[in-house]
Amino acid sequence: MAEDVGEVYVPAQWRDARPGPKHWTAESRSDDPTTRVVYTPTGTGPGEGRSFLFLFGYKTASEQDRSMLAEELAQIDDDVAVLREAGYTVVVDQQATRADLLEAVSGKGSGVEELAPAGFYWSSHGGDDGSLECCDGATVSPADIDPATVSPALRLAVLGACYVGAYAPAWRTALGGHPLVAGWGRPVTLERAVDFLEAGRESDIGLDDLIERWLLTDTPIPPSPALTGLSPAAVAGGRTEGLARRIRSIAARLGAEWTEQDNHYAVSVALPGARTHVVRIFVVDGAEPFTEGVRLCGMEAEVGPTSVLVTPETLLTGLAQPGYGRVALVTGGTGVPQIVTQSFTPLAGASNQQLAAHCHQVALRADALEFAIFGAD
Repeated sequence: MAEDVGEVYVPAQWRDARPGPKHWTAESRSDDPTTRVVYTPTGTGPGEGRSFLFLFGYKTASEQDRSMLAEELAQIDDDVAVLREAGYTVVVDQQATRADLLEAVSGKGSGVEELAPAGFYWSSHGGDDGSLECCDGATVSPADIDPATVSPALRLAVLGACYVGAYAPAWRTALGGHPLVAGWGRPVTLERAVDFLEAGRESDIGLDDLIERWLLTDTPIPPSPALTGLSPAAVAGGRTEGLARRIRSIAARLGAEWTEQDNHYAVSVALPGARTHVVRIFVVDGAEPFTEGVRLCGMEAEVGPTSVLVTPETLLTGLAQPGYGRVALVTGGTGVPQIVTQSFTPLAGASNQQLAAHCHQVALRADALEFAIFGAD
């Protein structure tokens, strides 16, 4: 049954998307159909009568994209084998277009027309508006998909592209509310993308884990992450009073650059490995028991959108060690909870050295999480 997710954030750019390459005749096409291979099942199981598609939208005209495609193709043989053994018919299309995706989710893909589409993995570059690039330079976004045409058999949509995971609710709505949507919420390195495809990883969730849990069993697909009960980022209610004479000393202890914003100070903290992370420093009033009305110095750093690819172990590793700071989920503008690190301490009585220590811990924890999840600074 399709999920009712209510109002979903939709970028204005999706309504003005480029139409894609121009075709002079109805028979002309912008991809090479010979790069699409259909693998028949080698066993029986939950995949009987179903298909799974690997669709790669890397641009054919780009040497760099062809290299990225080759690295990913080298990692999917084990996933193809597992799916075939479970009865799935598997498609690997090295030159995927917008039409290929629309046909895949509706169960009309070439070579699998009579089968129910259980899932797909799309890999390409992603736009910061949540759109996907195709092999011919066109883009595809949820606005291109009619939810009524999507097969209710669709259980898993893995979007291996930068930014797209931050728009998972919009993609899920466009896909009829049926599948679990997994993807990266921010830019990721090629190394991190390839790691996701490697078999046997224990430290986080990979494609093999998603296949095992959602395509080799009939486990009900969970609802989209709810924002109910989440607070907005703490900096939204911040102010700068009481910090003007202290921020220089705090930043100097950290060797950091800083700028004053409307309701906070943005401090760029230098970290090991020539990395940096921005921490927002502000003042808020305490509202918890025994802190009511106490002026707190708040610090908050962004990590990025959460997704089904982020495990609790990833978020909580190291929190049991003595120190400052915590990890929190806050509301996000695209409907996906955002991961942040935070610290709060009474402003009165805290030395600048102590505040600098809080700031450094918040930056260090956020940077470590960002690297673990996205592989980038």
